[in-house]
Amino acid sequence: MLDDYQTIFTERGSAYHEAMTRWPTAREEELLLLVRALQPQRGEVLVDAPAGGGYLAAWLPPGVEYVAVEPASPFFSRCPVDAGHRRVQCPLSKIELPDASADLAISLAGLHHEPHVDGVFAELVRILRPGGRFGMAEVQLGSPAARFLNGFVDAHGRLGHHGVFFDDTLADRLREAGLRDVSLSLVPLHWRFPDQPAMIRFVRLLFGIDRATDAEVAAAIEDLLGSESLPDGAVAMRWQLLTATGRKAG
Repeated sequence: MLDDYQTIFTERGSAYHEAMTRWPTAREEELLLLVRALQPQRGEVLVDAPAGGGYLAAWLPPGVEYVAVEPASPFFSRCPVDAGHRRVQCPLSKIELPDASADLAISLAGLHHEPHVDGVFAELVRILRPGGRFGMAEVQLGSPAARFLNGFVDAHGRLGHHGVFFDDTLADRLREAGLRDVSLSLVPLHWRFPDQPAMIRFVRLLFGIDRATDAEVAAAIEDLLGSESLPDGAVAMRWQLLTATGRKAG
């Protein structure tokens, strides 16, 4: 079993990226969650850590400078690098960016694999300018998503899944890191697919499920998460994330 972000996604980042590339709009609600909460503006610098393959960049308003911070090479190599997009490969607990160099810091669904989370919080606050905005969205401890990941995925993937998920104590941890006006909310989401086979394939690739049949994956989704059939034949898989926002003091 692999237990830290860099090791996990060095091993299975390419399959994850395949899922995100084949169905780039599947997680649209999730990718827009923190963008809508923090409202980045033209001319602002947004740091995304961990960035995965830089998927958030495509959902930002025009004129926002995007900086991907990503430790895993299979992801880092796929982060965008062009006008308005930068990337930095480094540990999340020692981000190679200057103090007070960002207007926004975002972390989306990657920190449950990070063994030094409070150190990451401290780094994300360090790189924010005074008054800068912070947002993270993560799997909630005890939630259906947590049971799916640490239960079914762990039992049916060669690499397992041992995420350390978050609860209401997250608010105090963020305040201790230097944030104020911290707010938590549990947000229901959907991942959307053209049909059930696409949903099953996406989930397999994203989470490294290689020891279950398609029927077993479909049954686990229905039993643990639930899905909805849409009028056009598409399928929406239920998901939810604990969302935290705040501002750097000063």
